[in-house]
Amino acid sequence: MKMHKGLAVVLKLIFSGLLLFFLYQSTPVAEIITLFAGIDLRYLPFIFALLFCNTVLSALKWQILLRADSIHISLFDLTVSYLTGTFFNIFLPSSIGGDSYRIYDVARRSREAARSAASVLADRLSGFLALILLSLLSSIPVAHRIGQPGFFLLPLVLALGLSLVLWGLFLKTPAIRLLALLHLDRYEAVTGFVDRFFSAWQQYHRRPRILALVMLLSFTFQLSVILTVYLMACALGASVSPVYFAAFVPVINLMEALPISIYGLGVRDAGYVLFFGLAGMTDIQTRSLSMFFLAVTVCYSLFGGLVFFLRNLITKYRQSGTGEQGQGG
Repeated sequence: MKMHKGLAVVLKLIFSGLLLFFLYQSTPVAEIITLFAGIDLRYLPFIFALLFCNTVLSALKWQILLRADSIHISLFDLTVSYLTGTFFNIFLPSSIGGDSYRIYDVARRSREAARSAASVLADRLSGFLALILLSLLSSIPVAHRIGQPGFFLLPLVLALGLSLVLWGLFLKTPAIRLLALLHLDRYEAVTGFVDRFFSAWQQYHRRPRILALVMLLSFTFQLSVILTVYLMACALGASVSPVYFAAFVPVINLMEALPISIYGLGVRDAGYVLFFGLAGMTDIQTRSLSMFFLAVTVCYSLFGGLVFFLRNLITKYRQSGTGEQGQGG
């Protein structure tokens, strides 16, 4: 199993490397350096402020989902968990790799692994749904502008695919059949986990007000992400209508979430070059925007690493203090 996982990581590294090679092999590095040297630094405080606000919004949405299933964890702790998850995203395949840490972090606090997994999945799927719907709404005018009438079909297909996933989750039957097909239904631990997972999932279905609030936060988050990328383009001096960002950024985010690369490298770059090239940005600008996005998100993720380090340091300090008091008593 470990060998298979290692091989998968190697293949994803190769895939990312090949994409980056083909995208940047003929790119004049001097022009990119010149463009980066002229970045309008006044945009950076707003960009990082939006990133942090998005983290808090995500933690708030996650807290609402957990409370719907009677798991109570403070907003501060969930924000810290989210920040740490962004740090692990740097090293784990695809942009959703940090979700595994979030599941672990909440499970160790609540002792409810299945419910923790259900909350993270609901959080992620609500984000995907908001992404796809925003892209679908904005793709119609964009398809007309770029002269590609069929562009709106891409988010439409994604919307139909996500609808099938949600349908399967609410029915539970497909999962039971999959367990039987894989002969996993003979293991009580597996079937018990699945039962608890779907029990937690049904809690969301029975509370439409909670779902409505979660979707409102998801749309707010995704609009903020679109605004963040737009501000990055403005900092680079690119002049492109915001409607293109509303159509393209959601699709690119969905592309980089696919578990086929490391931290979306190569896939994200290809998306920026392909889509924003249609919007009139130059090759230098599209590649620079992708690199700028990577640099900013990595810096922000490293802040999550610092939070993770300090959190562990404080925990060890408290444990050692408790141990010393116990010995003294």
